[in-house]
Amino acid sequence: MPDETFVLIAGGGPIGLSAAIELAWRGVPYVLVNDNAQTATHPKCNNTNARSMEHFRRLGIAGQLRSQGLPADVERASAYVTRFCGHEFGRLPRPWAEWPTPELPATISQVVLERTLRRCAEACANAQIYFGCMLGSFTAHADGVRAEIITLATGERQTIRARYLLGADGAASDVRKALRIRMLGEDGTAHRAFMGGTMLSYYIRAPRLMAASKRRPAQTTWIINPEMRAMMYSQDGRELWVAHYQVPPGADWRALDARAIVRAMLGAEVEFEILSGGPWTGGLALVAEHYQAGPVFLAGDAAHLFTPLGGLGMNTGIGDVMNLGWKLAAVHDRWAAAKLLDSYETERRPIGLRNVQLGIRCSEVMDKWQVPADFEAGTPAAAQARAALGARVVVEDLPQYRTVGIQLGERYEHSPIVWRDGTPGPPDTWDSYTPLERPGARAPHVRLGKGHALYDDFGPGFTLLDFGAPDGAATFRAVAGARNMPLKVLPLKPVEALPYRSRLVLVRPDQHIGWHGDSAADAEAVIDRVRGA
Repeated sequence: MPDETFVLIAGGGPIGLSAAIELAWRGVPYVLVNDNAQTATHPKCNNTNARSMEHFRRLGIAGQLRSQGLPADVERASAYVTRFCGHEFGRLPRPWAEWPTPELPATISQVVLERTLRRCAEACANAQIYFGCMLGSFTAHADGVRAEIITLATGERQTIRARYLLGADGAASDVRKALRIRMLGEDGTAHRAFMGGTMLSYYIRAPRLMAASKRRPAQTTWIINPEMRAMMYSQDGRELWVAHYQVPPGADWRALDARAIVRAMLGAEVEFEILSGGPWTGGLALVAEHYQAGPVFLAGDAAHLFTPLGGLGMNTGIGDVMNLGWKLAAVHDRWAAAKLLDSYETERRPIGLRNVQLGIRCSEVMDKWQVPADFEAGTPAAAQARAALGARVVVEDLPQYRTVGIQLGERYEHSPIVWRDGTPGPPDTWDSYTPLERPGARAPHVRLGKGHALYDDFGPGFTLLDFGAPDGAATFRAVAGARNMPLKVLPLKPVEALPYRSRLVLVRPDQHIGWHGDSAADAEAVIDRVRGA
């Protein structure tokens, strides 16, 4: 392990590994340490959303990740059942097909995702990834960080100097605690019918379960009956599942019979093996008071904790490090000053505050689902009750999955490094998305051919889309060149059907628009604004 680097990453989960791949792609030296000797063995997140997949497409690894997801014969849908092998009374397919993105969400277990991300990270040039090593104490100064790294197998201690430290070390972040940064919001103590308080998660193997259920395979299965609320995610489309169960109020989870709980979820005599399990807290909507303290940054669960409904926790964290990565590269390559990094918290904390609310809203909807005592019976009255609830849940639970706006509609409206156009922003609709050529918004996707997206032609730095203003584009190129700021000019034919209306559109390295206009009159001011000068 080197004794000096530009970025020290604490944490080798999906956020830390994504940061490592991003920094390596941009040629930024880093060292990643992770206190576990291997990637996750117990599943958590099961969905890598469209925006995350767009980032992974840019990094050239989207195909590898997608190939590791659930088999195609497992329907991307939620099944609502009394027990896994009981009555199915509703089914809600994922509304993804027409989303305006080159990369639809990928259904992939976090166990597999982390393993694949680690393999991709270690394949990058100059990879410096150290599992089985933990960040001990650190001191932060204006000019960098001095940290102690402990190799857990031997107890060896090493000092490493880094210009910046990224705390991607999870919900119990030691980096955040050392900085004494508070988490603000809902802490999971509010009563919920499901996804609140103490939850239990079990990773199980049940090779004959799907056949025993006599149902079409589905990605997610919600179990609702008078006795329990639970849910199960398919991990491989065959025999592996992760199951979540809410501990009854007042009960001690340690006193519960894990096999009895899983058996009750399944609702049939099916052989199963519990591979791992343990408690976690539902009903969270917590966001760090600050995302930055001097040369130290927080990302992922270290910065925000979500109720997992909607699948935004990990994906918001991936967005964090993709926002921060290009800015660290700009400082490393000296075309921007360290002041640029101040925009990280300004841009990403509002996104954390926005996204963290979805899970709570979905929980509140589920609180209202009540079932009669005979809900599982074979009587006509019970069948009618199931049909009525089924018709209701497929409508009321849709916002958990119709999140195209929350995924693709992130906007940095009030960022100091965005050149605002003075027009009022449209509503932030989470369940719908209208492509916007607007400063701060994600650049609209355009399909240029089979398998070819406009995003694929963007440069690694800034990209200027030139819709018929070559003189203005030349001015921008000259101004950027004088400041050593990487800028690719991309000439395009004006097409009325495109969502782009301006003759010139400046797109940042993270695919968000920094400026748009029809002339280069303000080129110097624009370039200085978007690079934080």
